[in-house]
Amino acid sequence: MDNRGMQSPDLIDDNSDGRSNRTRFLILAVVIILALGYMIYAAFPGNALYFLTVSEFNQKTDVQDGRLVRVSGKLVEGSFDRLEKSTQTHFQLTDKDSDSSGAILLASYTGVLPDLFFNPHSEIILEGSVGADHVFQADNILVKCPSKYQSLEEEEQSASS
Repeated sequence: MDNRGMQSPDLIDDNSDGRSNRTRFLILAVVIILALGYMIYAAFPGNALYFLTVSEFNQKTDVQDGRLVRVSGKLVEGSFDRLEKSTQTHFQLTDKDSDSSGAILLASYTGVLPDLFFNPHSEIILEGSVGADHVFQADNILVKCPSKYQSLEEEEQSASS
């Protein structure tokens, strides 16, 4: 019998092992890529939050359903109230531009407030959701510091008036 047309059993086993290793590598690579993609997606949930001004938030009732949002504004003068011997606070925010619609947001926060919270030139950013009582329950408060140029410019304008 002629053996030229037949492959030896060793060559057949080598080819199947090569395909098997390649398949395992591809499956492992896909699993690793999917796991890394999920970890990146899960690590940045805050980037998907809506960022609204007070008047935009009041106009958009679809974002007032308990979902997490960020609302930007400034503290309404004289609206801050802290419960006695507590870190529970209640206050109101309005749009940063005082000439706007006069929209006001009732807000509540439990915790230590940032240093520049009471600065009249600071922009306050609340992160949280609206509760059943229609008060914005802030989970986090961020304060954007005013630039020195802006505060000096405003002081010069008020001094010249």
